[in-house]
Amino acid sequence: MTRPWIVVTAILAVAVFEVAAYLRAREFMLIAAGVPVAIALCCFVWVLLRPEKKEKELVDEMENGPAEMLRHWHARAEMLVDRADGNRADWDRHLRPLLAKEFQLSAGLRVSKNRRALENAGIHLFGAELWRWVDPADSALRDQNTPAPGRAALDEILSRLQRM
Repeated sequence: MTRPWIVVTAILAVAVFEVAAYLRAREFMLIAAGVPVAIALCCFVWVLLRPEKKEKELVDEMENGPAEMLRHWHARAEMLVDRADGNRADWDRHLRPLLAKEFQLSAGLRVSKNRRALENAGIHLFGAELWRWVDPADSALRDQNTPAPGRAALDEILSRLQRM
């Protein structure tokens, strides 16, 4: 029962009791008005003092709440880490674009503006061995079934990006 329903019910009850008391016994009009008001006050106190379970459940079940966002982020991170142990096709399709974009944003360089500067900065930061796994131009249709570099290489690439 919500507050507006309590108010509406109390007003209707007082009106009914007043009409009945006026028609039957006028000396009981004060008591007839007091009983519904007392019941309404008891309902208000009960509503105010009971624990709010519905609001807490809604906070936990929010679709875009912090807990849900953290679960989605964690699931996506696990999926990307699993791709690091997959084959080169998975790496090229899922990890390379993310790593290349992150590197370009961190370095402030774009492939379209100066490819040679981007490549030199990548080799300088990652080294030739790791750069080939970040280089956005190195994803080719060849060699798609060879294994990806693995979690250790992904961890090293991410730590170097973080230090940048």
